[in-house]
Amino acid sequence: MADVVVVGAGAAGLVAAAEAARGGARVVLLEKNQKPGLKVLISGGGHCNVATTLGPREAEPLFGQRGGRFLRRALHATPPQVIRGWLEERGVATVEAEGDKVWPKSMRAGDVLNALVGRAVDAGVELTTCAPVTGIWSAGDRWRVSTDATEVSAAAVILACGGSSYPKTGTVGEGFAWLRALGLEIIAPVPALAPLRSPAAWVRDLAGVTLPDAEIQLRVGERIVYRRRRPVLFTHRGISGPGPMDCASRLEKHPGRFSVHVSFCPDASEGEVAALFAGGGTLSERVRDFGLPRRLTAGLLERLGLANMPPAQVSADARRDLVAALTGLEIPISGTEGFARAEVTAGGVALHEVDAKTMCLRRFPGLYVTGELLDVDGPIGGFSFWVAFATGVLAGRASAVS
Repeated sequence: MADVVVVGAGAAGLVAAAEAARGGARVVLLEKNQKPGLKVLISGGGHCNVATTLGPREAEPLFGQRGGRFLRRALHATPPQVIRGWLEERGVATVEAEGDKVWPKSMRAGDVLNALVGRAVDAGVELTTCAPVTGIWSAGDRWRVSTDATEVSAAAVILACGGSSYPKTGTVGEGFAWLRALGLEIIAPVPALAPLRSPAAWVRDLAGVTLPDAEIQLRVGERIVYRRRRPVLFTHRGISGPGPMDCASRLEKHPGRFSVHVSFCPDASEGEVAALFAGGGTLSERVRDFGLPRRLTAGLLERLGLANMPPAQVSADARRDLVAALTGLEIPISGTEGFARAEVTAGGVALHEVDAKTMCLRRFPGLYVTGELLDVDGPIGGFSFWVAFATGVLAGRASAVS
């Protein structure tokens, strides 16, 4: 018998279990895989962008009006300096890097995971691996959790089993099924922070071209409704990098609504871009003055029929086309690369079902949800970890009290 059962030993589950145990609860942490934290280990290419340098007030709008309002208490209760403190107390130094990111100084995700596991175990958490949960149900004033091998009774259960992203790590969305069976409203889960696929051969021909400082735009007609200044990478399947991946959940939630554009010179006005037709040199040289890679410049001019053309010979219509391409080239997109390549899941338990102060389900006292199970998602840059940690803290503390 336990006071609290936590399902899933990922970022949210390890923190929730540690907080509950530190609050005096007897905690059992169940993990389906042979080892905890598989998604932590592969995050950030194995380097683990564990936090952001932004504070709660700066970060809140990045989750959208509804998501930011819901997360306000959680983000303020567990700001980035607290997360970094957990790691540094266990000998894992952190460093700040470009793009408001925080990494372990060692650049090893394993160091982050070891610190989180050690913090939980040292708090008294009983961690059981190879224990896939098969069912959760209420039994009077307690909850029962069944696995392939046993059944555990507890006063509280914290679900931290993740969403549906990276299913090869074991996150296949079973938490959504359990919660849906209880009658809770589940906003359709979709891939978030995933690369984008393009049907255009000219896009795929640019594979390997990287733009460290571009602006990704989503437009409805001619109106820009979303913009993020982040790196963009052309791939053999389309475009990736922080900018395109930040758009994935919006494209999944509203298929066909948006067109995707990239501004290659976000600091320049259309007038400044138009000035590239004045003066000497080749058109390629003038375009490259804006910092565009050679391959991208050649591909863009060829696509517009302007290769090897002197600036003075470019027609007025062609000038407008080139200026439009440099300040907002449309990239044909057929979809995302799906859950298999998505870093996180958007959608999940509707926020009106959850008490934002505790992460407890309003209709089911003693049952808590955290991390990717919630209908919140943010951009690349340590924000998904922040949600996991911050919601785990609130759920862990509240479950110990209950």
